[in-house]
Amino acid sequence: MKKFLALLLTLCLLGTLCACKGVQAASGEQEQHTVTAPTDDASFVYQPEDPTLVPVGGGKIVLAAGPEGPEGGADAMLWQGVQTFADAYGYTAESQTAAGNTADDAEAALRAAAESGAKLVVCRGDAMGAALYRIQGNYPDVHYLLFDSEPHTEDYSAYTTAELVHCVLFQEEQAGYLAGYASVMDGYTALGFIGAREIPGIVRYATGFLQGAEAAAEQQGESVTLQTWFADTDETNDAIAQRMIDWYNSGVSLIMVSGGDLYKSAAAAVNETGAKAITTDYDSTDMAEGLLASAVKCYNAAVQRELYSFFTSGTWAADDAGQTETVGFINGEIALEAGNPWRFDNFSQDDYRRLYEQLRTSVLKVDTYADLDTLPDAPNVTLNRIM
Repeated sequence: MKKFLALLLTLCLLGTLCACKGVQAASGEQEQHTVTAPTDDASFVYQPEDPTLVPVGGGKIVLAAGPEGPEGGADAMLWQGVQTFADAYGYTAESQTAAGNTADDAEAALRAAAESGAKLVVCRGDAMGAALYRIQGNYPDVHYLLFDSEPHTEDYSAYTTAELVHCVLFQEEQAGYLAGYASVMDGYTALGFIGAREIPGIVRYATGFLQGAEAAAEQQGESVTLQTWFADTDETNDAIAQRMIDWYNSGVSLIMVSGGDLYKSAAAAVNETGAKAITTDYDSTDMAEGLLASAVKCYNAAVQRELYSFFTSGTWAADDAGQTETVGFINGEIALEAGNPWRFDNFSQDDYRRLYEQLRTSVLKVDTYADLDTLPDAPNVTLNRIM
């Protein structure tokens, strides 16, 4: 009886932490709250903890998207979240697409969004962060929600976040950990990591991947190799795809790729070789069967939660205004998506859920590293940095 009560209390506490909660009938008239690790950000619909706090509709939300527009990449998941929230609570959802990747292009899109009558403008990335640094004080009635960046000068020498702005950063190292652990538990011990650039967000994916691989290797009694390389470009090209093909032909069995359009090179390489790859940021497993999984930031879930928080009061709360929020396991806003049906052979969805629980409740720990100069101790993983 004591064990049952302890289990019931643990489940209830976990349920309050989880962003994705399900209700399942246990027996008779009783109901039991279960915790489910996210596996499909696209299907998420936010359920408020206090449903009596209903946002007052009638305002306009505008997504300032990158040059791919609201139908491509990470911006597509933000757009889905904006539309889901707007439809649920009676808001107008619109989008503005930047003409290119520069801060000037981003500024033009942000100004168009602000001048369209938006109450809140949603945007993402460093170009938007640089543009927002310039204009965040120009429209006193417009608020901003910025993902994956903070308002900064173009040379990153200064950062200032106005009271009208709230920033959200994801803990990429946690998503990387999920991918590294799952890869080794599934039997892949010759690993690679290719990043678009050696910048903090991509490095956090790499160091999380290393930590997850080490944890699984220790558990399995395996020796793992991991080689890393940064392409110094966000664009895909034949040379990068060939680099991946060469790695596969020399014995690497799985490569994690992160940043820019590198997932396109990964899709081409796995199609040619029959090997496996894992991508990041958003789910791209539908591009190729060999894309085993995506270590994702749950943009859809995160933007719905932020919009609900903002519009229940019509402004940013005191602890959100001008502040940066970091999200991950605790919010249920990073995930490992492995296609439908699940593409891992030996690492099951139940294994994934158990791992996620352990990470969210701090039974396991993932450390944060923004560069590769100081790395975690990984005696079971031989690391080879290719310059």
